[in-house]
Amino acid sequence: MHVDAQRVDTGKKSDIDALKVSIRTERELGNIQKAELLTQNLQGIVAKSQNPELQADLATITAENEISRTRYPHAIELLKSAELAYSRSSNDLALAYVYTMLGYAYYSMSDYPLALDYYHRGERIYNALDDKKSLSMVGSYMGLALGAIGDYDGAILAYQTALDHAIEQGSDAEKSQVFYSLGGLNAKMGDHRSALAYFYSSLEIDTKRGMVQNIAFNNALIAESLLALSDFEAAESHANEAIRLFNEVKSTEYADMYKLTLAKIHIARGSYDQANDVIQNVLHTANGRFPALTLNALVVAAQHAFLTSEHEISIDYADQGIKKAKQAERLPIEVQFHEAKVNSLEAMNRFDAAFIALKELMRVKEKLNNENKVEAIARAQAQTETVRKELELDLKLKEQALEQAGLSEKLLLKNFFIGLILILFSLLFVLYRRYTLRKANERLEWKVRIQTRELSEKNEQLIQSLKLIESESITDTLTGLKNRRYLQKFIKTDIALCDREFSDWHQGKSRKPIGSDLLVFIVDIDDFKQVNDRFGHQIGDEVLIEFSKRLEHVFRQSDYIVRWGGEEFVAVARFVDRKSAMVLAQRLVKAINDTKFEMHDNMALPITCSVGYVCYPLIPTNVVSCHLEKLLEMSDACLYLAKASGKNTWVGLESVNDEEAFAEDFNKSWLETLIRQKRVTIRREPGK
Repeated sequence: MHVDAQRVDTGKKSDIDALKVSIRTERELGNIQKAELLTQNLQGIVAKSQNPELQADLATITAENEISRTRYPHAIELLKSAELAYSRSSNDLALAYVYTMLGYAYYSMSDYPLALDYYHRGERIYNALDDKKSLSMVGSYMGLALGAIGDYDGAILAYQTALDHAIEQGSDAEKSQVFYSLGGLNAKMGDHRSALAYFYSSLEIDTKRGMVQNIAFNNALIAESLLALSDFEAAESHANEAIRLFNEVKSTEYADMYKLTLAKIHIARGSYDQANDVIQNVLHTANGRFPALTLNALVVAAQHAFLTSEHEISIDYADQGIKKAKQAERLPIEVQFHEAKVNSLEAMNRFDAAFIALKELMRVKEKLNNENKVEAIARAQAQTETVRKELELDLKLKEQALEQAGLSEKLLLKNFFIGLILILFSLLFVLYRRYTLRKANERLEWKVRIQTRELSEKNEQLIQSLKLIESESITDTLTGLKNRRYLQKFIKTDIALCDREFSDWHQGKSRKPIGSDLLVFIVDIDDFKQVNDRFGHQIGDEVLIEFSKRLEHVFRQSDYIVRWGGEEFVAVARFVDRKSAMVLAQRLVKAINDTKFEMHDNMALPITCSVGYVCYPLIPTNVVSCHLEKLLEMSDACLYLAKASGKNTWVGLESVNDEEAFAEDFNKSWLETLIRQKRVTIRREPGK
């Protein structure tokens, strides 16, 4: 659908919606520049309307444009501002879409745990809305992230579920995305023939829909799989088609990225001069403009130099790549550079330097392995209740297998002898490889003593790695709530957004923020030690689990609820008005003490809690940034006052009158001093 943006009536919502659809359509067709021009027209309409939700729509659409341009940090910033607006207006569908796009942006930056967290947030909302089309989209994206961290079973399950939803909805766009993703997963696992079947199915759908950029991506990955299968002529044809289409839609970075595929095809054919011309052209174009492209070009350049026996040049490329990969925190590609360096040093018989490089390679691999484990822990639970269903393409593949099974006995016999010959060649290759390895071991035998001494150091590193993995977990295993590390990771962005909103108001750039406060609650179960001492830890655990569930009923899905430690919990009500803090605190105390806690043995326990909270910004008329630890100190001081008031109540710090009030270490005594000096505004439960 195409709309003349110049004729859009700013007063008609239907026309504005049509313009938004037109922007997304142009982008899907690969017309990024036209989409950006239409976005500028939408920006003019939004500026006149001053409608917060329309501003959020503009931020989301602009972020999508930025993602198409691979400008992910700016896209994330825009999406965060849209998340804030949609959370206030309770626009769940738009909020779920923003979560999905945030997941995709973080996935593109290789932050897979964060990507999965946002995907799951979006998925929960789509499930509640029973939006099958959107569930198909987010499921496909989740499959990509799960495949990236090596959870292939989880990825396949996500893709199958996504395809089920797409078939149910009759959505060609989502079917194409699932087929494309499944192709990528099979290619990653080394099954390039299956990958090609999926890529061609996706290409067929996208060709019918006229999605130029998608067609380009399919051609590019088809070229990669054909290269892996040594079908160089077909691979070159598809690579050139991908490059042509990317240039057509002005996606220069992607065009250059798949010129590297062309270079790898030239290398595989032995056309080293042609390959070098392509590599140098890409390096020249990418340098300083496209960091990810530069890294990939340096990998191919190092491999090319090694194959042409230019080992010093290969080492130089590897060293450049290692430095850039460290700066970008890209461990997987850093491993490739270290491998290239080790290979070149060995080829030059510089065994001492090779051994040092090998040690560094092992260290980086170990670090990468630890990160992968952390990512696996951070991954949300796969949807195990979904039964796998057969995909339409799998049925075609099985039919082909049945046809093969019906071949004549003569053909089977021929295949048997061919297979036997291949096995013999494989055995000869294995024997030759073992011989070369034995020679290499002899050359390095004298270094064994050094390695033995390092074993104790490695054991210590392993212990530290295990501790790291444990600390990196973001979910409390008992209650299922997030833990303190999760809150520490995300709250910084919320505080920054809050600061920016109030700062813009103070500088006259915007109106006074409404519903932009953060409310930080510390909730402590009263006399929990007595529960454990009297009834045992099993009952204590049941109380903690039930307590967590009641907290979730008080706060919104978009708020943060974490188990801080023991019987202490922290909740953050995000982007609300501070006037609602007292209501939330009262509702929280009431939710806990109104109904007794039912235990497994039919015992009912009366449980109460005490609550302390603080509102942020601390001085609404003068933004003074404050970190989480200081806010928790203040909430904790309020909690102590609540405990001192007889428990089963709440105390809140609504505002601070001067900056010096929170310059000191904040505790109960200091808060009492500030109250006496009337330098803070305190709220208490009526009658307490």
